[in-house]
Amino acid sequence: MEPEGSDRPGREVSKEHRRIIEFLVDSQGWRYELPSGGGYPRLYPADATQSPIRVPKTGRSRGHAFSNWIADIRRKGGQWPPGRRPAEADEDQPITQQESEGW
Repeated sequence: MEPEGSDRPGREVSKEHRRIIEFLVDSQGWRYELPSGGGYPRLYPADATQSPIRVPKTGRSRGHAFSNWIADIRRKGGQWPPGRRPAEADEDQPITQQESEGW
């Protein structure tokens, strides 16, 4: 189910980044491309109107940079972590008594 022209992430990115990229490519129609020369790999959203996201070659999954990268994916229409409900669904649903007790 891999989109045409999409590369697969390898050792050029960290394991944590690779896991997210593989999920987006396999299940949400995103595209991953290695740079033709030097530079950073790019992650292209399924929505062609959105700009690509630069994928860090090195980096850790802790800290602000990783969180900001995940936020950029969400802004461009990606869903991470898997199974996370869209924000629109939360707004339409009234809060029940059972849910309010958990707050």
